[in-house]
Order: sequence, then structure tokens, then C-alpha cells
Amino acid sequence: MLNCCLGDITRILFLAGFVLMIDEISCRKTYPKVNPNCECGWSGEGLSNRIVGGSITVPHMFPWIAAIFYKGALHCGGALINDRYVLTAGHCIKWIDHRGLDVGLGMHDLKSASEGYVIPIERVILHEDFESDYLHDTNDIALLELLRPVRFSDTIQPICLPMGGSDYSGHLVKVAGWGRVTVNGGASRYLRQATLKVMPFDICTNTSFGDHLTTSMLCAYNDNTDACQGDSGGPLLYERANGRYELIGIVSWGIGCAQPGVPGVYVKITDYLIWLRSHTKDAVYCLNR
Repeated sequence: MLNCCLGDITRILFLAGFVLMIDEISCRKTYPKVNPNCECGWSGEGLSNRIVGGSITVPHMFPWIAAIFYKGALHCGGALINDRYVLTAGHCIKWIDHRGLDVGLGMHDLKSASEGYVIPIERVILHEDFESDYLHDTNDIALLELLRPVRFSDTIQPICLPMGGSDYSGHLVKVAGWGRVTVNGGASRYLRQATLKVMPFDICTNTSFGDHLTTSMLCAYNDNTDACQGDSGGPLLYERANGRYELIGIVSWGIGCAQPGVPGVYVKITDYLIWLRSHTKDAVYCLNR
């Protein structure tokens, strides 16, 4: 059985060369299409508001990484999830003029004019229940609809979405972005990555900001490595046993950068699969299996 790109789906129909995803409970809803001729989540390696520590990635190792620019400057990170939409953090787009936004795809060196391309935004979809206070953001998720569909290549590929109900506690994961290399430094020229470990939720609630956590958040931590300003909205990635990657979190908030005993907090994607499906019905996903 094929696992289509949105985790709670179990049956498929082949229609006009594509796959129309059907929910296991209700067949009356409309779902995004899946192109059976492409697959999500493959790293380019086979073909670190925020990495403090970490290392420069192999060029195009994560071909779904998006650089979100505001008025020409790096503003946030994001992840390409299908041929039309980039997923990012809600706080990245809440308080700015959306006409100043563009998305860079297929990039590694932000100063290289020959890498990738920049595409304008058609519209922004902010989660309806997004909230923000002095410390954290809730339902911190947004979609950027691109002006035109993306043509996939060796350097531009979508990331897989996770299966509903998946638990990543204790697993090693990766975060990537062009954010600060040091706590008080500037953004990185090259895409960087860092390895973290997902902290069990009950342990994270015992940290200094435990009262601000909801069950729709993930915590991840490693000594001297974290996501920092500039990587907001970027992806938290889990590598499956078959080598494919899935998007399990979005860089959301934290206290400082790489502070001892203080994890970073991420949007938990498994809690937003229905929201994603309902807002990307006009997109085409790649096979997720």
C-alpha cells in the first residue's frame, strides 16, 4: 500500500495520470493530487533565526529548503511541500507587507547569482488561530502560495509530510538554515545544518518555559547547537530508515540560542495535517512511501 503525502490517508485512485487521495473515513472531501512520477524526501546528498554551531551542508543536500526574502534580505526559512506551496512559521509573515516577500529555491550559497531562482508570492495563508505573546507563538504555521507551480529538478524537490500520530521522542533530527552562526553574529552565507534530539514532551514541560508549551509543539535540543534568529520557519527533519526525509517541525521560538538546558521549540507538523490538506487542494504532491 502506498502512503500518500498526507499521513492519515490510506486509499488512492488513479485519475488522469495523477493520484487523488481519499480519506479512510470520508470519501466526500476533495484532496490534493499526487503525481506518481515523483517522490518526496530524497536528499541531494545521494544524487545550522538560527544555526548556532552545526556545519555547512553538502550543496543541495536538502533540496526542499526555501529562503524567504523580505525586500531582498533573508527573512526566514521554509520548506517546499508540493509544487505550489512553501511551509513556514506564522510569525515570519504576520506583521509584514506580503508584497515584499519572495521565495528562493534551489539555493546553497546566498551570494551566488547562478544558484537556484527567486519566485514571487501569490498569497499568504496564516493559520486562523495564530496567537503571539512576549515569549512564544501558538499555531505558528503559514503557507506561501507561489506565483507559479515549481518544476522539480535535482536541486529543487519537495519534502515528505509525516504520518499522523507519529512520535519522534528520543530520535535524532536535523535542522537547517542560513541563520546566525554565532549567538551575536550575522547570517550564514551557506546553508548550514545541525543534529538535535527530540525531547519527550513531559521532560520539556519541566524546563524554564514549560508553562508556555502546548501539545502541538515539539522540543529539540543538543549541547551548543540550536536554531537562532534567521532560521525561523525552517524545517526540522527526520530521516527514515529508507533514507528519505520527512518534515516533522517548523522552527518557532525559544529563549536565546544554544543556552544550556534550554531546548528550541518547533511546530509539531503531525497536528496540522488536516489544515495543510484543506489549504493545498490545488497543489500536486509527490509520492510519499
